[in-house]
Amino acid sequence: MVCGLAMVPGRGVNAQQASTPATSTQQQGQEVDPLKRERSDKEKFDSQKAVRQELKGAYKTWLNQDVIWIITDEETKAFKSLSNDEERDAFIENFWLRRNPNPDSPENEFREEHYRRIAYSNEHFAAGKPGWRTDRGHIYISFGKPDSIDSHPSGGAYQRPSEEGGGETSTFPFETWHYRYLEGIGENIDLEFVDSCQCGDYHYTIDRSEKDALKMVPGAGLTQSEEMGQTKKADRFKGGMEALGAGPMTSQNQSKQFDRIDMAAKLFAPPPIKFTDLDAYISEHKILSGPNFPFDVRTDFVKVTDSTVLVPITVQLRNRDITFVTKDGVSKGFVNILVKVTTLTTR
Repeated sequence: MVCGLAMVPGRGVNAQQASTPATSTQQQGQEVDPLKRERSDKEKFDSQKAVRQELKGAYKTWLNQDVIWIITDEETKAFKSLSNDEERDAFIENFWLRRNPNPDSPENEFREEHYRRIAYSNEHFAAGKPGWRTDRGHIYISFGKPDSIDSHPSGGAYQRPSEEGGGETSTFPFETWHYRYLEGIGENIDLEFVDSCQCGDYHYTIDRSEKDALKMVPGAGLTQSEEMGQTKKADRFKGGMEALGAGPMTSQNQSKQFDRIDMAAKLFAPPPIKFTDLDAYISEHKILSGPNFPFDVRTDFVKVTDSTVLVPITVQLRNRDITFVTKDGVSKGFVNILVKVTTLTTR
């Protein structure tokens, strides 16, 4: 606590009793606002330290554990800038609302599914660390259960497919997760996880040769072309992201290397938000960039209680302004209505 010299009206202050020298402003008879005085370096440091320490307990766990794989960088920065628990509670509430696929439901389906995935990951993917921190846990929490899993928990003998060069080798434990579709990434996505330490910690890899336990052993685990003497095993390491060896799919593998890197970047980025903030939606959505759609609107006010008023809003459109599609003798026209509600303070 910093103490100042108080000036009490009607009483004089002996200059010899004042241990603090007067500033030039005080000497001129002007009163100094204690809120505007320059703070010392120690006070500034203590203030910054106090702000950093405010984020603790449940809020710190929520940010660094519960939503670490789905929160965006912008949201993280905004959350860390909040100064009190009331603001943080409101932020967390809106965070889940923006991702809720059914805003009318009293329960947030996205949030419930998210925490179920965390529990599943902790139960099935733990490996010297909580399951949510592993690569498999990360992907499972972000995208859910894969459509199919090709699991090789013990590794061992492995017949390579043609796109990996063919031939037989021995592998570390590995899994291939297949998703028929991932939003923002594409269709028929195969993700490979390898336990090269054989400790249960499967990590995601974009190098399909990483699971080959004989890759660095001369004369062992040869591909078809290497068995036939057409290529040498040492040729695998002359460049490129994967050391798969020459085969019928070699040229295609090389051309897709950057695609695999790009896919990995998208996989480990936060999934897209279901409902983005309305201001950004209005300014960026292509549907709203054309001419205004003609309509009439009417609002009514129905007082329910002394503090509650219902406001029914009626939007009337002309049939000729709507495009109808006829199927099986039934004509249907669809109109998307976007409503923005703000307070008097534009909130």
